[in-house]
Amino acid sequence: MRLVNIERVKPGDELAQSILGADGAILLREGVILTDTYIKRLKSIGVEFLYIKDAHLDDLKGQDAEFLQLKSQAVKSVSTVFSKLQYNNVNEVRNTMDTILNIVEYLLENKDINSTYLMELKTFDNYTFIHSLNTCVLALFFGVNLNYTRNMLLDLGMGALLHDIGKTKIQTEILNKKGKLTEEEFEIMKKHTIYGYDIVKNIRYINERGRLVVLEHHERFDGSGYPNKLKGENISMFARIGCISDVYDAIISDRVYRKGFLANEAYEFILGGSGTFFDVELVKIFKNNFSIYPLGVCVRLSNGIEGFVVGHNKGLPDKPVVRIIYDEKGNSIQPIEIDLSKQTNITIVDVIV
Repeated sequence: MRLVNIERVKPGDELAQSILGADGAILLREGVILTDTYIKRLKSIGVEFLYIKDAHLDDLKGQDAEFLQLKSQAVKSVSTVFSKLQYNNVNEVRNTMDTILNIVEYLLENKDINSTYLMELKTFDNYTFIHSLNTCVLALFFGVNLNYTRNMLLDLGMGALLHDIGKTKIQTEILNKKGKLTEEEFEIMKKHTIYGYDIVKNIRYINERGRLVVLEHHERFDGSGYPNKLKGENISMFARIGCISDVYDAIISDRVYRKGFLANEAYEFILGGSGTFFDVELVKIFKNNFSIYPLGVCVRLSNGIEGFVVGHNKGLPDKPVVRIIYDEKGNSIQPIEIDLSKQTNITIVDVIV
């Protein structure tokens, strides 16, 4: 499979990974042959990247059916729970806990899974729910690498999944404003953390450490965040994890007011925020365990050759394994794989999207 920009997709290409809608239903399933109509529809709902089949990369596999089903259930659950909690109906939270627990079990059974494999692609209409899911899964990825217990992972996952629940109390015109928020509008937006905590604080299914993710995920390690300008270890550990997970997924996402960063740019942003925005020790875990480059993405090397990422090296996220399938002139060649962790003079200089 190969990750490509929607603008490069042609009728006849075969979809290599299913695409989820806002309600968790599958919009297009893996294996569908893309037509001009499908491509136009995907563009209209904001799909910018997707995976297509490629004979040169047919050993790369998308998300397995089990994980896709788990994520589909999670999106449906978060969509429903956001709607219900807006009116203080907490009955759906129990079902959401079951969904998170299933994801926890999957991650515990697949500890060597690549972080980019966990991320779900977004469209315009599913941003809120997919962002909530991605933040949850990334937070759980942190928790697994910290050897958290199942109960701790469940609390962390619930808090991360519902971190933005307070936005249901913010006016839509502010949430979806294309331009920069005014100072007054930003002050209103900042209240979503308090609104969210008020929603979850009396839900018995959610532990206080999970609730604090909702309240504190915009606090910053240097005390520059909100709502309470907490600093360092005064911010709960779960919220510090939620902060990095939230920011990472948010900045790689297209928003109504800006284009998303590439994953490698987001990675550098997180590293650059160590000790200011983010907990130093958590950034170290992020650096050693998260992957920058999705499998199947095309990259340009410092020697001028382009290739596709086909493997990762733990602890060396900027040095994946790259498969070269074309020469400098674009002619097909016998595939060559270069493990950048073993090369001192070749680096990735660009991502080709």
